[in-house]
Amino acid sequence: HNAAAVVIGAINNSDSNHGINMTSGGAGYAVDMVLTMTSTVGAGAVITVTAVDAGVITNYTVSTVGSAYLVGTSLTQSGLSAPVGGTGFTCDVTNIDIPNTQRRGCCLYSGASQTVQVELESGNTVSFVGVNAGSFLPVLTKRLLAGTNIIALY
Repeated sequence: HNAAAVVIGAINNSDSNHGINMTSGGAGYAVDMVLTMTSTVGAGAVITVTAVDAGVITNYTVSTVGSAYLVGTSLTQSGLSAPVGGTGFTCDVTNIDIPNTQRRGCCLYSGASQTVQVELESGNTVSFVGVNAGSFLPVLTKRLLAGTNIIALY
């Protein structure tokens, strides 16, 4: 079992493709380079290069998942760790579900009094109005749509 803080719009790096789909592997990269990504929606994603072929990225991990992304958001490399040289990596966000909910949703704990809106395993959206601080929501949730101070319970 596990518990983890939930951030709305964070990239689901536990998904099989790390929550992103590479649209361009760019050129001039090396393994272990760290790429800062930017977009018009969301912020904070960082990609670590794990494999290259002749300088083109062939595999990666999302080392920092960021927040406030939407599925379909395009990310473009805006920064790069040493060694300098890589350019042109782009990708699209494909999954912002709560990590590790690919097979089964998770229950939630709310640390604040609020309305909590979630997407359930079924794909239906529901709002829990009047949730008290310290409450557990024993529903199988895939995605948090509204709420703060939320912890996923697996």
